[in-house]
Amino acid sequence: MNVGEVHPLGAKARVLLLSVFGPYAQDDEYGSRKINPMELYHNQVTRVQGPFSIRMFHPSFGLRMIQDNISAPCTLLDFPLLDRFVDEIRNNEYDIVGITSILVNLGKVQKMCEEIRKHLPSAVIVLGGHLANKPDIEKLVDADYFVKGEGVHWFRHFLGEDENAPLNHPIEFMNFGLRIMGLEVKRKPRNICAAVMPSLGCPVGCNFCSTSAKFGGKGKFINFFETGDALFTEMCRIEKALGNTSFFLLDENFLLHRTRALRLLELMQQNNKSWTTYIFSSARVVKSYTMEQLVGLGISWIWMGLEGKDSQYAKLNGIDTKQLVAELQENGIKVLGSTIIGLEEHTPENIDEAIDWAVSHNTVLARKQNSFSGPSSATLK
Repeated sequence: MNVGEVHPLGAKARVLLLSVFGPYAQDDEYGSRKINPMELYHNQVTRVQGPFSIRMFHPSFGLRMIQDNISAPCTLLDFPLLDRFVDEIRNNEYDIVGITSILVNLGKVQKMCEEIRKHLPSAVIVLGGHLANKPDIEKLVDADYFVKGEGVHWFRHFLGEDENAPLNHPIEFMNFGLRIMGLEVKRKPRNICAAVMPSLGCPVGCNFCSTSAKFGGKGKFINFFETGDALFTEMCRIEKALGNTSFFLLDENFLLHRTRALRLLELMQQNNKSWTTYIFSSARVVKSYTMEQLVGLGISWIWMGLEGKDSQYAKLNGIDTKQLVAELQENGIKVLGSTIIGLEEHTPENIDEAIDWAVSHNTVLARKQNSFSGPSSATLK
């Protein structure tokens, strides 16, 4: 099939969407318990805390976004065990099977495609997530389509549906299964973040960022909510459904969309919404807002790129990141400092200095990764 084709059954096609099978974080033929822990925080942010690491799971939100925005009958299996996955495709008929994956789960995707060809020989296999962007992936995975960008419009087109129909945003909590030292942490719905996805991609487009590459590269982004009014209306809808008062805004650089952010602030103030928000943003953009605006938006946590000492990224030019972090945290805004190890200027001689520089920011949380890694979002977005 060619990429531009529509599936012969159109919106009558039966769709199955999947994340890669479990068990996860095992020392087996598919991975390593030590190298690739399952949960986002335990994998990246608090992995060196050992038994004190924050443990939680995040749903494959991109799969939910696709499922809720196509009219074709669609089943979603998120985090299935291998036996559960095989049972599903052995005992049910599907015309399209979509799999989402990050790069380290290549072996699991190959196994899934093998099982699909065996039990559903007529089904079309679609691969998405960051794995779809791997060079020469077509030679490594027996799939029919590789969705290298945003998945809602792709599936709508493939099913012959209206690609520009209004977005139906999923109503979903951001995480589940929170536990520390093996003990489950009881939480009320109002204290759990709901996921909201205002945009995909990032206009900044740092050259190490797999998310920017996935959604078009430097300067490219896709808005699901163009205005603050539309975003506010959606957040009110989610609040009513879940009873929550906090939101994780899944946007690579939320504050960069300034008109939308300030309109959201205005509407929150007009309607007495004391929401709590968690965001991603770059230092230069954060610095362009007043502290009153940041606090008014309910921002209590910012994932901010520090990258590396003497890095050449414009988003950090002229910004005293240590002073900015201190000011934010003095005003109750926790900072997760994200630092890249292996930038162009790093050498064996200065790498320890670069790490010491990152640690000296004293952020509440710290994330360090090599320059070949990217966000761990495993979605078909």
